[in-house]
Parts: sequence; C-alpha cells; structure tokens
Amino acid sequence: MANNMLKEFEKLLHLVLERKVTLHRKLMMYLLCLIMAALGILLLLLTAIGGLLKAESQIAQVMENQLHTTYNKVSEEMETYTGYSLQLSRELEQDIKNFLDEKGISVSDLNNQPEALLEIQKMMYSELNTTIRLGRSSGVFALVNATVNTQISEADKSRSGVYLRLINVSSNVILSPETILFRGNTEIARENGLELHNRWNMELNTEGLLGYQELETGLRQSESGYYWISRMNLKNTWEDVILLLVPMYADSGEFLGVCGIELNDVHFSLEYPATASSYGSMVTVIAPVENGNLRLDQGMAGSTEGTWLDTAESLSIIEKNVYYSTYRSSKCDYYGIQMPLEIPGSGGQEWAVAVLIPRESCDQYILRNKVGIMGVILGFVLIMIALAWLLSKKFVRPILQSFQDIRDGQQIGDGKYRFAELEEFCRWMSERGKPPEADDLPPNMAELFEHFARNVKTLTNAEYNIFRYYMNGYEVAQIPTEACVSMSTVKKHNGNIYRKLEISSNEELMMYLDLFRRCDCIEKLQLDEKADVSEIGTTK
Repeated sequence: MANNMLKEFEKLLHLVLERKVTLHRKLMMYLLCLIMAALGILLLLLTAIGGLLKAESQIAQVMENQLHTTYNKVSEEMETYTGYSLQLSRELEQDIKNFLDEKGISVSDLNNQPEALLEIQKMMYSELNTTIRLGRSSGVFALVNATVNTQISEADKSRSGVYLRLINVSSNVILSPETILFRGNTEIARENGLELHNRWNMELNTEGLLGYQELETGLRQSESGYYWISRMNLKNTWEDVILLLVPMYADSGEFLGVCGIELNDVHFSLEYPATASSYGSMVTVIAPVENGNLRLDQGMAGSTEGTWLDTAESLSIIEKNVYYSTYRSSKCDYYGIQMPLEIPGSGGQEWAVAVLIPRESCDQYILRNKVGIMGVILGFVLIMIALAWLLSKKFVRPILQSFQDIRDGQQIGDGKYRFAELEEFCRWMSERGKPPEADDLPPNMAELFEHFARNVKTLTNAEYNIFRYYMNGYEVAQIPTEACVSMSTVKKHNGNIYRKLEISSNEELMMYLDLFRRCDCIEKLQLDEKADVSEIGTTK
C-alpha cells in the first residue's frame, strides 16, 4: 500500500516537473517550498522552547482530574468517619453519664475501681462493635478518664477503655468483619469470643493523643468539638494511624474521656493506589500543612509504587507556576497540586489533599514527546528544502542552458527547456535567425519586458544606484568597494530590489538583464532621472 502511494506520488511529481507551465507558476512553487520550510523551522523553534507542546497545562490537567476524584473520595470517607464518631460519642456520653448518676460518683472516682471500669468497658464494647461494623473503619476506640491503678508508673498516661481493630485490613467493604481486642479488659474478649492482639495491653496510653492533656484541663482543641490528630505509631506495633478524637463531657462540664475512629496506613495505601499516567505514577497524600510545606511525616500516603516517595519526611515547595508546584524531598523532586481538606486538626492544624508525580519520569516523557515532534518537523523541513533544491535544479538549469545554447549558436527550442515563455522566445529566435528588435518581440515576452521595466521605475535612487552596477556587469562582492558602501547596505538594497522587481535571486536578475541586452532593450532600464548618484563605472 505504502509503495503504491509512493509510486503515484513520483508519477505526479514527474508530470509536474515535465509539464510546460509558466515561469511565474514555477517560481511560485519554488517560493511556496521555501515558505513551508521557514514555517517548519518556526515550529521547530516553538517545540524546542516548549511553546507548542503546552506540556505544563497538560500535566496540570491530568493532576487536577486525579485530585478532584481523590478529594471527593477522601472527603466522603472523612465525613463518614466523623458522622459515626459523633454518633458514637453521643451514645457513650449518655451511657457514662447515666452510670455515674446511678452510682452517684464523678469520673475521677472511677480511679482504682476495676469493677466499675469493667462495667463501663462492657457498655463501650456494645457501641464500638456496632460502629466498626457499620463505619468501614479499621479500628474504633473509647476511653474514660480514669485508670485501674494510679500507683503504677506512668499512671497519668494510662486510661481505661476499649480499642477494637479489624483482623484483616482491606479496601473492600466487609459485611461481617472479624475484630480483635487491641486494648481492654480480657473479660471483654472472653465474653464476646474475641482474640487478643499480639500487642495487647490492658489500657490505652494517651501519650500519643495530641491535645489530650489540654482536654483534661478543660481546653477545647477545635470549635467543632472534635479533631483529627496527625499520624502516630500504635505502640509496640509496626502500624501507623491517624485518629479522630471526639471528647465527651458530663452535664457539669467535667471531662469524661474520648472516643473515635482510626484511619490506618495500610487501609489508606490499599484504598488509594498509585495511578498510572503518561507522565508517571500519581500518588495521593493527605497531610498537615505547616509553613507551606506538606508534613508527610505526619500524614498518610497512598500506594507509592513506581515512585521514591518517603512518608517519613516533609515535602517543601521550591517552585510554583500557574499550573502546579514543585515539591522537594531528600531523594527527588515531584510535580504536584494540593487542595485544602476541610477537617479540623489538633490545635487548629490545617490539612490538605495532594497529588504528586515524580519529576524525573514526567520530564523524561516530555523530552521523548518533544524529540519525536521535533523529528517529524525536521523531516518536513528537510523535505521542503530538498524539494526547493529540486525545483531550482529542474527550472533554473534549463534557463541557463538556453542562454548558453544561444551564445554557442546551437539549435534551440524543440521543447527541451520546459518553460512556456522560454520555449516561445527560443522558437521565435530560431524563426528570425537574428536577435529580435526592441519593438518586434512575441506578445508574452513584450509584456514580460514591459512589466519588468515598470518595476525598475519604482526603485529609489539608492536602490537604482546598486541596480546600475548589476547592469554594468559588476558582481555583488565588487559593489561595496565601487559604491563606497558596506556589504550590509548592499544586501539591504538587494532585498528591496528583488521584492520590487518580483524576483527571488541574483541569478534571476542576471537572466532578465541578459535578455534585455540580447533583445537590444537595455535602454528601457536606463533612467536619467535616477542619475543624481555618484558616477558609475562602465560595463566591465
């Protein structure tokens, strides 16, 4: 198929080259090739500087689409967790208040009361078990602001409560998830047929719960009444979590404890896998924003497959443009965009959702595309230049050959020059057998001469001065010395002369001048009114 098309193109080109068309039309074809080559060079330059690819806007569009999808998903998940946590806090708060009112005691009286604390834990388990099955979280917890033994070391950080977690963390919805007791009285596990976590402990440690001590002293961490704390490690485990804390209070304002839901790093990684794109793997992160930097060491990252993202460091913004920001880590740079996440943080901490792409893979893709496009454009430019050279070879050579034939007295005409005007002129000269008189030219040639002579009259004095040097046989390199002007001035006048005479080269100008001489019409180009310039030498 391709070979047939190539052959047809060759036939078409051959017919075009062999067809006798006017000189004007063939010159137009030559100029068109040069214009197309110049246009190709312009496109090549635009591609080299990135103005044609618009790569930055394309990268931003891909990231914005991903960020919009991810933001909606993260926001929905956070809102779901918040809704279930608030419902849990209302239920537990009321149960604990009823229990304390029934006993006629305050929450501080629960210290060193294991029986009373066990009863509260049994109430907690019922509500927590319902929440973890409906809320799709990997873990739920609740604690009361009291401990079974105030005499042990670090008793001020130990609080009685229940922490349930899923045995298998997954991104899929599990209708009947299996749970395990991570924190709480072993009696809870025995009564409900639960296994104990291999890192089980009797009570919850509040050391990692940011803002808990402030809650104990009566300070609130957010206007909404609940808040998310940054990533923390579950003590004695390899797992990291982000916790939503909802404080619980008695009617008197006494702080009762907290409850909430965990967002597990394993769950987040499975829920938000790295998304493949033409520019590289896109990673989703949620993290606190501090001084314009993404505190990834305090946030969560989806799957980092295909990247070098380290979740134990902070990402600083080193550059911004109208499309996206450039983030720097200790290993590599990333292109990314971020959007504020409307969740309350501990102490007013602000959070954001971001989508990141490794800069290296992105730049490599852009470079490959740029090289490919530049290769195509360069090929087009070379084809146009080659075609222009071919047209020049095919069309200028017959003209020069005809002049040589006339000079040598050889037989001319007979269709061997492929130009209608030139063939007519040669045929007319053969019939006359002598140089034509000025007023006895073929109609086409006479019109061509008259048009050229009229164009000569449009030259300025300075341009005509240079033109007369050509009439007198001077070469371009000789004119600056003879006319006492610079070569740049000569080139400038040459450009104006070519444009006004409707020619494209010095060779074409010499051809016209030779035709005027041979036809004894050179006096038509002599303009006395232009002779106010310096004296010009005689014909060389």
